[in-house]
Amino acid sequence: MSEEKGTPAEVMEIVGRTGMHGESIQVKCKILDGRNKGRVLTRNCIGPIKTGDILVLVETAREVRKLHSRR
Repeated sequence: MSEEKGTPAEVMEIVGRTGMHGESIQVKCKILDGRNKGRVLTRNCIGPIKTGDILVLVETAREVRKLHSRR
C-alpha cells in the first residue's frame, strides 16, 4: 500500500454550507507548503471544521465554484 503525500492548508474563512442537504461546508484556505505556497483556494469540506484548522489537500490545482445566494 503506497502512502499519498498531501499539502497542508489553513482554514481562513468559512464561506457557507453547500450540497443537497447542507452536508458540505465551503471554506477559503491558504496553502502552507509546496509549489502553491501562499495561494488562497476555495474548497468543500465534510465534517466539523472551524477557522484555524489545518486541512491536508491531495490536489491544490482545482477550486470549487463560488456559492451564490438564492433569489
